[in-house]
Amino acid sequence: MSLDQGVTRPLTEPRARRGLRRRLLGHYLPLAIGSAVVLLLFMAVPRFDSSEYTQGDLFSGTFPKDFPAGQGSQHGGGQTSPAQQGSGHEIPPEILEQIPGEHRSQIEGLSPTAEEVEDRSFFRRLTTASGYLALALLALTLLIGPANLLLRRRNPVSSYLRRDVGAWTAFFTGVHVVVSLKVHGSGQLRDFLDFFVVGGSPLTNSFGWGNWTGLAALVVVAGLLALSSDAALRRLKAKNWKRLQRLNYILFALVVVHAFFYGALLRETSPYTILLGLIVVAIALGQGAGVWLYRRRYARRAAEAA
Repeated sequence: MSLDQGVTRPLTEPRARRGLRRRLLGHYLPLAIGSAVVLLLFMAVPRFDSSEYTQGDLFSGTFPKDFPAGQGSQHGGGQTSPAQQGSGHEIPPEILEQIPGEHRSQIEGLSPTAEEVEDRSFFRRLTTASGYLALALLALTLLIGPANLLLRRRNPVSSYLRRDVGAWTAFFTGVHVVVSLKVHGSGQLRDFLDFFVVGGSPLTNSFGWGNWTGLAALVVVAGLLALSSDAALRRLKAKNWKRLQRLNYILFALVVVHAFFYGALLRETSPYTILLGLIVVAIALGQGAGVWLYRRRYARRAAEAA
């Protein structure tokens, strides 16, 4: 049973909380300030510099793995590059063919200039920071319901706070996608297919699966954003609308799998990996507690009504 079920709940929050000005000051402004602070923290604190951590091999297998001893990552990271190790440690041609042309320039020793390395380092850090910020906001949307139950607050079918946090989640998801095109390609939409197919066949290595799950997550978050309105709620009715909104759980799972295929678990010392683990644990505990509180609350109400 989902903690969002229950026909006895109101459809929306009280009218006093629906005003645009109230939402701008009470929701959007704090979210904007908080997001800006977190993004600056991710971008400015050296500990969060994603280029300082090994990225692993995303191209030679279905799952991400560490490079063999003596080989560097495709993004550098301070390790010795394949090109610098001699023919015994070069990337096999069949694997190199699967790497998009623009992406090959990120392999240390193959082609990048100092300016290209610095430029890509900034954008790579930005794409990681924006991605994890979007993940944190997504997690917040999933914790609002359990928090309302825990604090004994109203938990309507449609929460304006959840909608507004979801809108910011969609925004930073878009930032993450656009910057990723710059990091892993030329930044032009015509190279978009290089993330999913090679030689007319779908990419099924870790890099490809990471992109496929990311694309699925993008479609889901865009759909949820389109449905987050009073008009959609009235047209679809509460039951159907809420059923579609539960795609949020699938979205969270897709994002976690996307991070996995991009080698998040290989970077054991990275604060981003620790953050990912903490978020997953928080969602599991929050949803579990929310379901328990929901059942307890409505079981008591049913008993009182009987």
